[in-house]
Amino acid sequence: MGRSVGRRVVVVGQGMAGARFVRRLAAWAPDARITVYDTETRPGYNRLLLTGVLAGRHRPEDISPPQVPGIDVHAGVHLVAVDRNTRTVIASDGTAQPYDTLVLATGSRPTHPWRPGRAGDGRPLHTLTDCLRLREDARKGRTSVVVGGGLLGVETALTLAARGQDVTLVHRGRHLMDRRLDAAAGAMLRAVLRDCGITVRTGAAACAPLREPGATGVVLDDSSVVSADTTVIACGVTPRVGLARAAGLAVHRGLIVDDALRSVTDPSVHAIGACAEHRGVVHDTALPAWEQADVLAARLSGRERGATYRGTRVLTRLAAAPVDLAVFGVSRTDGPTTRGPTAPARPDTDVVCLSDAVRRTYKKVVTRGNRVVGGILLGDLSTVDVVRRAYEEAVPLPQNRVHLVSAAGAAS
Repeated sequence: MGRSVGRRVVVVGQGMAGARFVRRLAAWAPDARITVYDTETRPGYNRLLLTGVLAGRHRPEDISPPQVPGIDVHAGVHLVAVDRNTRTVIASDGTAQPYDTLVLATGSRPTHPWRPGRAGDGRPLHTLTDCLRLREDARKGRTSVVVGGGLLGVETALTLAARGQDVTLVHRGRHLMDRRLDAAAGAMLRAVLRDCGITVRTGAAACAPLREPGATGVVLDDSSVVSADTTVIACGVTPRVGLARAAGLAVHRGLIVDDALRSVTDPSVHAIGACAEHRGVVHDTALPAWEQADVLAARLSGRERGATYRGTRVLTRLAAAPVDLAVFGVSRTDGPTTRGPTAPARPDTDVVCLSDAVRRTYKKVVTRGNRVVGGILLGDLSTVDVVRRAYEEAVPLPQNRVHLVSAAGAAS
């Protein structure tokens, strides 16, 4: 490893970003002394596959990569302080660990609509422990309410319904996944969920847990009640930046990093994954986390000292049957919003759209100039590979763009 980096590397967090980084660095710099701290007792698993564990498609061990030999892992231990003057981290067990390079991969924490205090206040689906407890809850009861109609909320509702639960999905927005979908796609998705037996309540915020003798569930802001045996909280996530902020590092939504994934405050500190803010963007999906981990490991190991991270074009897919959904980039063109990416009114913005209410399909691709900048594919992913290539590679488009939404056009 280079002299400017040093051999002692401390990694805080071993989720999707941290685990990938550790594997890459250990392979590319076998002389590095890597110490990992993680608050979970079973770190390293892919959090995006938790609904698969809940559904029974995966076992917990299936989503956890093998541990890297020779790495000093402190599982179930959290850091309480970072002393940047002495380049030392202080752990909850009172031990201190010096570092030459500190990598923060602390991830995110679930956002809760109220402060949980006791059983019945709602369980998030954010960790493997959450998932296993929720799976046990679902075995004991027959009804569930899911609070939050984003991607995770929709996936969880579909998973619980497939397990035989009577599910109600409550979402404060006007339509489901309103950060990513336009109103037409949101309405189509609602119809698909209704076909799966799920009751959907939009425009209704869950403001408190139901606290009545012998009853559990949630109270909505219109004073109505949704009773359920199990309450699942899926209201989004917030980057974990408390440690970074207490250390005096520049933080906005996430820890602010440059193209080398270094803190703009301290070049010996780096951040990757859901706690990092790069060019004003915080990513909470697998592909950006892995790309950031690869770039940082390449730099620190000396494999590619000039490697930089320039951002990731992410295409997100729903991972719960029977819904086929892919959404990416600037997917909304239905007016200004503070809840999601919307294409501004520009003369070079165009939309190719195909909707079929009978077959429950909705396909929309947004172009700007001669490039794909976003879109929604719901119910039919026959053109997803064509659209993905056009979006991720930013390739020029032909004048006739029907191939982006038509399988026949794509084939020809």
